[in-house]
Amino acid sequence: MKNVKGFIGLFTGIAAFILIGLALFLPTYKIAGTSIALHGTTNIIMAIVAGVLGIIAIVFGIMSKKDRDKKGPRKAGVIIGIFAIIISLISAGVCALTKTLVDYANGVPNSAFSQLDDESRKSIDKALDDIRAQYPEN
Repeated sequence: MKNVKGFIGLFTGIAAFILIGLALFLPTYKIAGTSIALHGTTNIIMAIVAGVLGIIAIVFGIMSKKDRDKKGPRKAGVIIGIFAIIISLISAGVCALTKTLVDYANGVPNSAFSQLDDESRKSIDKALDDIRAQYPEN
């Protein structure tokens, strides 16, 4: 007999890592006036869903330990789930930070970078102007 709960834990953990990869490496939010896209709300949501999948992987991994007479993964869901939660929280933070930068670049009111003092904003504005000059919109 197969340990179905163990396989569910394992596969949800793998799905969590796939979503983390998509969240980090599939930019969805374009900087206005350039051909560059960075992380946006979609990326943050993917990272959070990956964390939820990590929790599901842990739950099914723990439930699968009760079925010792069945063959299949028991600890894999728990281990992968723990790593998925940690990495998904980090990736959600990274995506949120870059989304905030793109919000500022696109002129979204009340973005975190617009709260900075003038001297700090000048260096960010110069970097954004350099990006717009180097990577114009196609």
